[in-house]
Amino acid sequence: MKPSHRARILPACCLVTLAAFGWYATQSVRPPDCEVSFSAFTGGDGQPLSENGEAVTWDELEEGAYQDMVASGRCEPPVARWRSWLG
Repeated sequence: MKPSHRARILPACCLVTLAAFGWYATQSVRPPDCEVSFSAFTGGDGQPLSENGEAVTWDELEEGAYQDMVASGRCEPPVARWRSWLG
């Protein structure tokens, strides 16, 4: 590689790294002190059974339980990840 190619690659790598870090830092996350618990009846395949006949996943049930806890004031809403780094 010529030195001119290295001089172009280093700033490009720094820019990509900075963009990836910025994306990671701005992702919303749940507060760590909020524990969500829920229960569901399951079928023979171990998947949850819905009340209205539509297919539902464990993740959807967990998200619904979390949103209910946020609405009732027992949990804080999700915040950007970088806010938890500040303390």
